[in-house]
Amino acid sequence: MRLASRVGTLGLCLLLPSGHGQAAGDSNPGHLRMAMVSMKSVYSDLESNEAAGAAIRQNLDRHLYFVDRLAAEGVEFIGFPECSINGYRYSDRMVWLKQDGPEVGVLARKAAEKNVWIGAGFAEQDAEGRKWEIQVVLGPDGAIAGWHRKNWLTKEKNYIEASEDHHVFEVKGAKMGILICADGSDFRNLKATADAGARIFYAPHANTTGGTIAKWYAFRAKWGGPWNATPSLVTCEKEKVEMPSGGWIAGLKVFAALCNHAGLYNPEDQPPPGTDANTGWASGAWFIGPDGATLAQMPSSTDRNDSKEFVLIHNVPLAAP
Repeated sequence: MRLASRVGTLGLCLLLPSGHGQAAGDSNPGHLRMAMVSMKSVYSDLESNEAAGAAIRQNLDRHLYFVDRLAAEGVEFIGFPECSINGYRYSDRMVWLKQDGPEVGVLARKAAEKNVWIGAGFAEQDAEGRKWEIQVVLGPDGAIAGWHRKNWLTKEKNYIEASEDHHVFEVKGAKMGILICADGSDFRNLKATADAGARIFYAPHANTTGGTIAKWYAFRAKWGGPWNATPSLVTCEKEKVEMPSGGWIAGLKVFAALCNHAGLYNPEDQPPPGTDANTGWASGAWFIGPDGATLAQMPSSTDRNDSKEFVLIHNVPLAAP
């Protein structure tokens, strides 16, 4: 796939390193230096194939821009938001990509070039023609190290299937699992991922400053803080389910790294109709320790004019808590 010749114009708004700048690999023993990127992706569900392809190339350029800069800072794992390659907007014009397609290949080659892991998301059509939302992690060997297909569907439910799998894979010797956005609203998904061996949760999101920001904050309240096993009723797909009241990360004794989309719905982005038409992506990123404490965070925005790209970095210890 031929890349656009120019990197996107949005600047790196804020970089918050934790610890000293270190090169990838063995120069950071016992830790995984992770960056959560709140990136603005443009929409690719456009009228012409040419326009759709140009949008995806623009998004890929933006991924490469961040990877180049962060790898130079010694970052080893670079995680992007949900559906970061396509841009999160589902419609009948959605561009469906393949795990072994040229778009993923662009990032795979960059991961190998920079000796890093890259997490990115897209709308997938598999070899059987089935459609999913997937987040892949590409390793320093240029291959897919692991992946996860979304379990709990929201706006995309009329276009894709819900997965029932909870894949776990290795990143620098540590077991990692992925929970895409609303997957993390159901404690059963977190528990299944932890039970499969995951010690680090990578959680990419797409929440807005309007319709879904309240859910984003409610979600954060469930994940962080001390473990509270007191049962409470949570609505899951119109079903009332009893779950622990809070401190889910502490209850499972794992690390968690979250990031969200950033930026405005500009007129040229063809904003979607309905409650999200005049909002922006809420941005935000968060690292949580196995005791439920916040290790690093950038707050989400409730003002669509204040949603900007940024990167949050933390050095996650690999030893068992």
